[in-house]
Amino acid sequence: MPATEETVATLRKAVRAKNAAEKRADDARAALALAMAEAIRGGMRQSEVVAMTGYTREHVRRLVREVEEQQAQS
Repeated sequence: MPATEETVATLRKAVRAKNAAEKRADDARAALALAMAEAIRGGMRQSEVVAMTGYTREHVRRLVREVEEQQAQS
């Protein structure tokens, strides 16, 4: 049974919505990583960042390191 134009249009719309949501989530994660790096540089203890974000210490450390490496390359 071939797909109708309406079905194809609905599927395309859903794909676009998913892609847009993933982009927003990626942007939000990048902004959070940057905010964590700035907070730690500003004197906030890593344990405070961990408590606020719910991330593990290692995850915070890795994300902050990635931000610092990106900034060093810029």
